[in-house]
Amino acid sequence: MNKPLDPETNVLRTLLVDAPPEVIWKALTDPDITRLYTSTDISLGLKAGQPVQWFSREEDKTRKLVAKGNVLALVPNVRLRYTNYVVSGGLPDEPGSHTTVDLHLVPEADGRTRVELWEGDFAGLPQAIKRAREAGKVWVESLVGLKRESEERARLQAA
Repeated sequence: MNKPLDPETNVLRTLLVDAPPEVIWKALTDPDITRLYTSTDISLGLKAGQPVQWFSREEDKTRKLVAKGNVLALVPNVRLRYTNYVVSGGLPDEPGSHTTVDLHLVPEADGRTRVELWEGDFAGLPQAIKRAREAGKVWVESLVGLKRESEERARLQAA
């Protein structure tokens, strides 16, 4: 029997988006779109088993590494799962300091897509509850931006 996830040390979010999975997938994986709602660029060419990186764009036009990980699973239009290490998190860059992010895109009968997000488990990290809460806040902002960008792109495609 699976042990339930502790909501204090795991981030669980669900969002309904009025867009098909293909549009949301593009918004999740295209650096030109991710930058619009996260202010970071995701690395190009995501592949299972390969590294993934996120860069901020600085005022002087340079790029600064803000997070990195490895793609664990990639099923276009369905699932993106990766490890996540936040560079500014104050932890050593070692596997025990990484969390896992799992995003699922689930088509709904009414034409919308349910975006299911899990990030965890923060339990083994110092200040685990605080880190999970901070990550949860960041995810709320990112998911709202993902919804906005995806729905706008879906409306433009339908027009």
